[in-house]
Amino acid sequence: MEIVVVERRFENPVRFEDIQGLEGAGAACLSTHGVRFLHTYLSRDCKRMLCVYEAPDAESVRMAESQAGVPFDAAWTCQRLRRDSPSIDAAAQEYVVVERAFPAAVTPDFASEAFQRSGWCFDMHRTAHLESYLANDGFRMICVFRAPDAESVRNANNQAGGQYVDLWTASVHS
Repeated sequence: MEIVVVERRFENPVRFEDIQGLEGAGAACLSTHGVRFLHTYLSRDCKRMLCVYEAPDAESVRMAESQAGVPFDAAWTCQRLRRDSPSIDAAAQEYVVVERAFPAAVTPDFASEAFQRSGWCFDMHRTAHLESYLANDGFRMICVFRAPDAESVRNANNQAGGQYVDLWTASVHS
């Protein structure tokens, strides 16, 4: 089984309940294609969503989403890179999603080493890296942090030299 990330962008803000309703109506499609929902990151402005699934492949997710009538922009397979449980005060933290794109493919080892080298910087900004999803082709990655706010993650990434395309605060739905 693969981990598949589905990207969704909305012109107007959406309510999570509306998307969840579409997903619920399409649960049979997911099941038919062997797709299991894991969790969703929904941006605070409700215009951006990342859904994480376990599935045989990205095409199975694309077919299930299309048959269910659930809009999506992209679906791609990836490797989940987890951190050891960081010690943070989770109650006072936000989830922050960082989207990265690379001009050349990177490996999981490269990503892990980069986080280890810059760990001091994230610690300094009270930012904890929870997990990342590195596309199997190595050209994009989604990183999830817990931090006081998005600005802390932005500052830590900038100071550490971490390239990113977008960065946003999210709610998590399982």
